[in-house]
Amino acid sequence: MATVTPEAGQIWRDDCYYFDQVTGECKRKFMLVLAVDPRSQDLVTAVFTSKSHGLADDPTCSLGPPRAGYYVGIAGESLPLESWVEFSSVDTLDIDDLIIHASSGRKRLIDQRLSAPMFCAVLRCVLQSPDISQRQTRWIGDTAAALGCS
Repeated sequence: MATVTPEAGQIWRDDCYYFDQVTGECKRKFMLVLAVDPRSQDLVTAVFTSKSHGLADDPTCSLGPPRAGYYVGIAGESLPLESWVEFSSVDTLDIDDLIIHASSGRKRLIDQRLSAPMFCAVLRCVLQSPDISQRQTRWIGDTAAALGCS
């Protein structure tokens, strides 16, 4: 088993996030860890997208309609296209599933993070989103408070 220590702010690459219906191939997505439950180690994640489909770049925090997300621009070497953190993709990921996927090589932690101010801005924005559950709201709010996001 792989050793996995999830932390808020990490970016993971999922090499088989979804199947392309046309080609049948696995498609890669990058996921941002928004929060980690200190007891269970379960994670709240959201994916990055480079396809705006209604997401705005100004203002950077877009609560929709048609879509909610946060514009991060070009976030770094692993994310070389203009991108958004898409809030309709917010999900709670069981730590055991992450460990299994990391052990198989499907999910990999990448050596890149958003800047602290940008990560705080994403957290403040997602906390306003109707796309998150009460439990996710609590975990993300606790993370924002621990980081001193105002």
